[in-house]
Formats: sequence, C-alpha cells, structure tokens
Amino acid sequence: MSRAPHSPLFAREMGLPARFTLYTLLCLALMAVDARYNALAFLRLGIATVLHPIQNGLTRPFLYLDDALEFFTVHGAMLRENRELKEAQIAAKTDTQTLSSLRMENAELRALLGLERPSGYTSRAAEIIRVLPDPFNRQVLLDRGTRHGIEAGLPVADAQGLVGQVTRVFPLGSEVTLLTSRGQAAPVQALRTGLRLIVSGLGQDRMLEVRFLDMHADLQAGDVLVTSGLDGIYPPGIPVARVLNVQPPKDTPFARAVCEPISQVGAHRHVMVLRRDREQP
Repeated sequence: MSRAPHSPLFAREMGLPARFTLYTLLCLALMAVDARYNALAFLRLGIATVLHPIQNGLTRPFLYLDDALEFFTVHGAMLRENRELKEAQIAAKTDTQTLSSLRMENAELRALLGLERPSGYTSRAAEIIRVLPDPFNRQVLLDRGTRHGIEAGLPVADAQGLVGQVTRVFPLGSEVTLLTSRGQAAPVQALRTGLRLIVSGLGQDRMLEVRFLDMHADLQAGDVLVTSGLDGIYPPGIPVARVLNVQPPKDTPFARAVCEPISQVGAHRHVMVLRRDREQP
C-alpha cells in the first residue's frame, strides 16, 4: 500500500497581489539604484549587444521593401519624365521645322513682291500644290484658275527666272508645263552678244539645251540667256538659262550648247503668273 508524499502541515503559497507588490517594489528599488549609481549600465549594454543583431535581422525585410518601393516609384517618375521630354522634343522640332518653312516662304514671297514686272504685264502670285508624276513632261499644279483670271498660254516665272507656261486651266487650279519638259521651247538671246537662239527642254529638272547652233556662233560657257519676246508669249528680258558648255559638231553641221535653268522651281513653292494688259496690243 503506497503512502502519500510527506508535505508540510500548514504550507501556503504567496498570493498574486503580494507577488505583484513585491516585484513592483523590487523594480522601483532597482530603478532608484540605477538612477542614483548607474549600476545597471553593464547589464543594459550586454542586453543591447545581444539584441542588436536580432533587431537588424527583423528590420532588414522592411528596409528592403522600402528600397523596392522607392526604386519603382523613382523608375516610374523617370519614365514619365522621359516620355514628357521626348514629346516636348518632338514638338520643339516640329515648331522649328515649321518656323524654318515659314521663313523660307516669307523670303520667297518677298522676292516675288520685289520682282520687277515686264512693261505691259500684270502678275498674280500662285502656289505650287502638286507635282505631276510624269518622268518626261515636267508639270506642276497651281492653286489659281479661271476664277482668279488665269488663262491657258500665260507665262510663269519665279523670283529668279522663267519657269514655264500655263497649258491647262481649271476653275480653281491650273497646270503649268515647265520649260525643262521635253518638247518645250522658248526664244532667247544671249545678253553678252544679243545672239538669238531657241532653248529647249530635255525632260530633266536642271538641264536645257540649244539645238542647231551655228558652229561659228559666238556663244560660250557662262553666257546668260534671256527671253527675246519674239514669240509673243514670253515677255522680253526674263532670265532663262546659263550656258554650261558648248559642244562642237558631231556627225552634223550644227553645234550644241548645254544649259542650266536659272529658275528654282524645284526649291520654291510660289511663282508669278504674268498676264498681258488688256489695253496692250
């Protein structure tokens, strides 16, 4: 038969209020001693040394999270700023190109306004709105037609020289055949000698020719050819071409002169349509 373990007859544990009071008094005493004599400094230093790696380990994920959030925030802001800067750059380039185009157009219009018109002719400014895609017949369309007093057969010039002739007219537009077109010709004369010639187009933008030139004709490179006015279409004195070279006869009794047009129809957008005054014969 087992016997119960021996225990004190009047054993009694300390109650919870008493223990709380005791611990409180102990804490107050330790705080007073530490405040008075700084007795627990080594204890605090040891505890801080032990807890410091734990604190760093616990705060590290939050630091990484803050860095990641800051990275994505800064990256998004930089992307937006980059996109805005690109859009501003494109807008600035467009404005610059528009300004350059307006400056060129302004200079061209000023040159046309300052152009001395032939006696007995009135002029009307027109803008080239289209170049017809014909490899042999060099033709352009103007924004002026019969409603603006344009008629077929009128000569067309720019600020530098003769461009061509109006060959077809519409109510709100007209078609101009350039002098460089194949089959076009104009009577001219050399300013230096007064020699009368016929200059013809070759179907190339920057080339004209004088055919059936007398091999003894006084014509040389650099001579300027102007309209003679003998055909009744082109007014006299309009610059037409500049002689590049004179080729001697080959298998024919005639020489040939290669010229370049003085007008800049390929570079300009505005031309002048010349019209003879009604009271002129």
